[in-house]
Amino acid sequence: MTHPSIQSFVTRSSLDRRRCKRARHAFTLVELLVVIAIIGVMVGLLLPAVQSAREAARRMSCSNNLKQVGLALHMYHNTYKQMPTASTTAEITEQRPPSWLVKILPFMEQSAAWDRTTFNGTDFASRNDGINRNWETYNGLIVPSFNCPSSPLPQSRFDDASPETVALGAPETLEIQIPNYVGVAGDYNERKSQWNGYAGMSDYNGVIVALDNGNHEPVKFASILDGTSHTLAVGEQSDFVRVRPPGQTEPEFYDQRAGNWFGGAWSGGGGGPNNGPEGYRMNVASTRVGINYSPTNRFLDPYGIGPYWYGRPGNHTIFNSTHGGGAQFLKSDGSVEFISENIRFEIFSLLSNREDRKVIEQF
Repeated sequence: MTHPSIQSFVTRSSLDRRRCKRARHAFTLVELLVVIAIIGVMVGLLLPAVQSAREAARRMSCSNNLKQVGLALHMYHNTYKQMPTASTTAEITEQRPPSWLVKILPFMEQSAAWDRTTFNGTDFASRNDGINRNWETYNGLIVPSFNCPSSPLPQSRFDDASPETVALGAPETLEIQIPNYVGVAGDYNERKSQWNGYAGMSDYNGVIVALDNGNHEPVKFASILDGTSHTLAVGEQSDFVRVRPPGQTEPEFYDQRAGNWFGGAWSGGGGGPNNGPEGYRMNVASTRVGINYSPTNRFLDPYGIGPYWYGRPGNHTIFNSTHGGGAQFLKSDGSVEFISENIRFEIFSLLSNREDRKVIEQF
């Protein structure tokens, strides 16, 4: 027979064990705070990795977009035996010509838009003095391959339709795509370049060039004398230009893409002679400054890389990107390469010139 005191001790011990067991199911405040802190550290470690993975995916998508453009350029050349022209001279000022991006639409799975496009008696710039007979086709049209998924810039702009265009049934405001990819018109102030008092220097030694009174020869693969694998055809403009005024600690940000004006992606520019006010070109740029260049003045640093006083982009707008450390470029052979912003400017200029006869093996 168990002694009553021993029995009481055993009972109390069992109760204490059960109470301790129940108590272990709950966290103390200190333990809870430690767990929260550990989770916070893990999230802090994982978040940059997740962001980096997402950017890598977006950069790959951007590269694929440029490859699609490159394939379209090659198909265009196979069909017409020349590269698409950036612009052509317009006989009537108010009938501004289409861009090179319009011309490759049927090779970008946009045959429906191409088939509905008219080229007679229309203004592709959608300015208030012309008639945009293609408003129904291009209003709201977004070609995904013309925009970089990493870009913080808007994909479209809103242009006021002219009264004549509204009379055709158009709304008063048209949504027009702005691309992140621009044709490389050449190397600033080299052979075939001509001064334009309204737009800086008109360059014709690149791959995507205008046909006007300064140049009468379309570009063919045979005229890319440096070789298609050593000549840039299309470059990226997917980030804000960071302007750093003297004495100002914080930069100013501007959207200075070559396609950010009336007509957006679909306008080839004014279409006038290269030495007149309507002799401006859109959706192309030549190399006057380096990749991701930060000017000290929005308009004249140097002349032609930014907008003019009424907003039109210059002939030498800046190639840039949000990918970090450089920008992506399509070569004339259809390959895509990321070029560092630290590349020697002389080499960058040579790569944009199709006929300097200097082959760059490494850069």
